[in-house]
Amino acid sequence: MFDEISRSIDEFGNSLLGALNNVQGIFGRELSVAKPIKENVLQMIGNTPLIRLNKIGSHLPNVEIYLKAEFCNPTGSVKDRTALSMVLSAERRGELKPGGSILQAGYNTTAISLAWISSIRQYRYKVILAPDTDQEKIRELKSYGAQVEVLQLAKGNWDDSLLEKAKDLKNAEKGSVILNEYKDMANTNAHFLFTGPEIWRDLNGGVDAFVAGGGSGGTLSGVGRFLKGKKPSLQVIMGVSKNSRFIRRMVQGDSSIRLPESFDPKVTDQYIGVDREEALRYQSELYQKEGIFAGLTTGTTLASALHYAESLPTREDSKATPYRIVVLSPDRL
Repeated sequence: MFDEISRSIDEFGNSLLGALNNVQGIFGRELSVAKPIKENVLQMIGNTPLIRLNKIGSHLPNVEIYLKAEFCNPTGSVKDRTALSMVLSAERRGELKPGGSILQAGYNTTAISLAWISSIRQYRYKVILAPDTDQEKIRELKSYGAQVEVLQLAKGNWDDSLLEKAKDLKNAEKGSVILNEYKDMANTNAHFLFTGPEIWRDLNGGVDAFVAGGGSGGTLSGVGRFLKGKKPSLQVIMGVSKNSRFIRRMVQGDSSIRLPESFDPKVTDQYIGVDREEALRYQSELYQKEGIFAGLTTGTTLASALHYAESLPTREDSKATPYRIVVLSPDRL
């Protein structure tokens, strides 16, 4: 009797493992549940969870809001995806080879991600910074192994000066590359290939709107392009500050403003601008009501998502399929 029970348990276990293997075969190595053991730390990038908000937005009948928790990436930012994609793309093109160096103009979260990935893949990494860069940011970069050069500049357009310095270094140093998320389509493609499919997979296609911010525009464009390809009726909303260059160009019509090449305006259905006070309020509410620490950009996108949700027709029928909104949370505090 005992032997028969043991055989039954073994057979059940083997069939379960076989089913998991089949699932992994369908989704590949990107399905973290099917492959919990990582071959290296870079495989920790992506497969971030969706977190349903239970208090914020609860006044909206039959609407569900989910946070795509990109702060769960190794350095705490969605830019881990962008940085890795740009590095791998440069390697495939033959521009970045073993022992080469990566140059970055200016501080942002992408600079942190590139510093971390450069250390892992054994590239030299140098960041050119403006003279007003906060010392804490400089220490953070150095802690990830970055070389830092602070330029002494007169007041003016520092962005152009930093980029020109990076170009000078690239010309002088063989085997070096400048990785620019605002021009590199590897940025947008990372989100088309991975972030978008993760959202679609985790909600079984049950997503109706996607809200993201507008730094380089790559995340919104890549995810939006994928989701719209699956569901043309899906709405893509850019949630940004009221004085954002995207608002000034796309809403106010200021043609003098240049937008990043990684941004695809055809994907965006609506632009919603919020002020800093409102963004701070929702950032605070996210912690107080949901227990989630996230950056100010998340406060902005969440406020925008709620403005959008409140503009929807009332959905009183509790039996109807909920209208699901995914809000991208790009980084932690």
